[in-house]
Amino acid sequence: MIRPLLLLTGALLPATGNAALEADAAVGALPASWSLRAAQDTTSRDTVSLAPLVVSVLRSPARLDRLPFSASVLAGSDLSDGTAGVFIEESLHGLPGVRVQNRYNPAVGERISIRGFGARAQFGVRGIKVLVDGVPATLPDGQTTLDHLDVGSLGRVEALRGPAAALYGNGAGGVLLFTSTEPFIGPARWQAVSVAGSDGLLRLQATVSGTAGQLKYRASGARSRFDGFRNNVSDSGEDPYSGATRATVNAGFDREAGGGVLSARVIGLDLSALNPGSLPSSLFDEGSNQAWGFNVARRTRKDVRQGQVGVAWRGPVGSLQGDVSAYGVRRTLDNPIPTRVVDLTRNGGGVRLALAKEWDRGPGAARLDFGAEGELQSDDRRNFANQGGERGAVVLNQQERVRAVAVFGQFRLPATRRLDVVGALRFDRFGFSADDRFVGPDNPDDSGDRAMSALSPSLGFHLALGDHGLFASVARSFETPTTTELANQPDRAGGLNPSLDPQRGWTAEGGLRGEMGRAAYDLAVFSSRISNQLVPFEVPSAPGRRFYRNAGKSTVRGFEASARVALSQHLTARVAYGYTDARFDDFEVDGERFDDNRVPGVAPHLVEGAVRAGGGRWFGELRVEVRGSVPVNDANDASADRYALLDLRFGASGLRAGGLRLSPFAGVTNAANARYASSVVVNAFGSRYFEPGPDRGGYVGLSLAWDRGDG
Repeated sequence: MIRPLLLLTGALLPATGNAALEADAAVGALPASWSLRAAQDTTSRDTVSLAPLVVSVLRSPARLDRLPFSASVLAGSDLSDGTAGVFIEESLHGLPGVRVQNRYNPAVGERISIRGFGARAQFGVRGIKVLVDGVPATLPDGQTTLDHLDVGSLGRVEALRGPAAALYGNGAGGVLLFTSTEPFIGPARWQAVSVAGSDGLLRLQATVSGTAGQLKYRASGARSRFDGFRNNVSDSGEDPYSGATRATVNAGFDREAGGGVLSARVIGLDLSALNPGSLPSSLFDEGSNQAWGFNVARRTRKDVRQGQVGVAWRGPVGSLQGDVSAYGVRRTLDNPIPTRVVDLTRNGGGVRLALAKEWDRGPGAARLDFGAEGELQSDDRRNFANQGGERGAVVLNQQERVRAVAVFGQFRLPATRRLDVVGALRFDRFGFSADDRFVGPDNPDDSGDRAMSALSPSLGFHLALGDHGLFASVARSFETPTTTELANQPDRAGGLNPSLDPQRGWTAEGGLRGEMGRAAYDLAVFSSRISNQLVPFEVPSAPGRRFYRNAGKSTVRGFEASARVALSQHLTARVAYGYTDARFDDFEVDGERFDDNRVPGVAPHLVEGAVRAGGGRWFGELRVEVRGSVPVNDANDASADRYALLDLRFGASGLRAGGLRLSPFAGVTNAANARYASSVVVNAFGSRYFEPGPDRGGYVGLSLAWDRGDG
């Protein structure tokens, strides 16, 4: 029998060494999985005994096989082998309940949703709390931008599905933790990676990592270029009109200090990207990949620079365990959209203090975590009329601030040797304010403030049943509008939208996980009742600009099923299926009712699977994704058709050439050359709902590594 394993780590945890992580990471896109190496060992004996690992995504360590919530992870070869290292979707394929709409448009980013939450995002990520190497990527108002994510350096991606992570707050969908590869255990390892592919794709990356006494360090720099495939059909400008260049720096260290571990992370970004926009069905259906002419004429694009830093210390404080962390971020944005040029300077940061106490209860170790956190965000926002991509007259000038404070507590109690109980309670208070600086005879002072608060409890149970585990939980969610969503008002007024309220809801889930022979599985069923769901829309006077309103009531229910099996010594397969039925229960706009309609932007059906062959240093993998049709507006009278994608990737690792280790790889994307909408723009004016995906393409790459002392 093979015991299921999962390794999830929380914010800014101390590095734990490479030995387990480099041995195939012993994890896959399941809460129960094992490494191919462990599966191979079954040829010589029937039983493989592996010690259970811990889950820390709830910000306190707990065994996965006693976890009462839905969680999953990708790591090791499933995450990194043979990938181009450019798009986030490569890092989330096969995670049950997690869906990515890759717009292939770095100017707005990839849309990520969990159980349908996050589908409203105009750009970046909404409704999901995200941390990158322990540093929050989600700001106090709930905005998440992942432009700075160094996909090529990722060593692990962890997902908590549903709102049960009460210790994070302000998110209905769940939590994503992106973690870079662990530092090399040794004096130094240098690595260089080069990838070239279709549509002008080029990525160059250099990394150094190692250990020096009590210090573990890692630093990486990357630069990528993507010309894209959306063509400019006008007589002026660039062709194609969808290019992007990105440069990132990702560095950090961990070292022993004060009886604990001190960690620091620094992340930098410089991005310039054109925005080709979405297409109406008349163009999309005839196979056009052109950029939308209005976007080309208005020179829509995004230029952004961002820097983030995070520090943390974790260690003993008397008889308690202490956890102290702080972060800061600065972002400057020059963003011509179809009707406006947005000039934004954002500063943010926060501090988190937590203490924990553990004690032995007989059936197991009980634990209590409690603490507080505070965050600040300040946006200096100026909007100008868009005159061919240049700044015209000022139309908005205001300072926006967010102040967030929270207190939280969580307990884990082994009620019996089989039954575990986990509960949490968090109180959040958000203060939004706007100082209107665009005041005159025809422009009244729209300064104002909004206050939003919530008490968010969660409670879960896990019952161990031998090789299987039964779990159930209930949790309350709370999600504020972002400052951008509050500032964008259809009447063009300044200040904050007084009629846009936070989204609230309750979610109940239950599931079963375990193993049967060489197969590991996970099943989960969920239902969420939402009030004031945030829904995007456009107006004729401002096409391409997104505004938001609240739907009265809605329901999101569905189920997720995933499995992984060792078919033979060198062959493994994994599959994940998700069904999401998201519907409005009570929603009216201008006298038109949308009751019982599906929430747009959410595909009810998604299947992802992969078959991987690996023997010695060589590997090959076949991936498939089948996505159902997606409603694109509140009326449900238009939709994006279902599609199926087939990808291949293959290569080798660790081939010796003197002192160098070479790892060549290659991939074929959309091998069947399907025509499909990779993303949709919900409720777009003029029926411009569709963002096309690329035709058949591919890439080749080479990684070179050298360890000090080799050769």
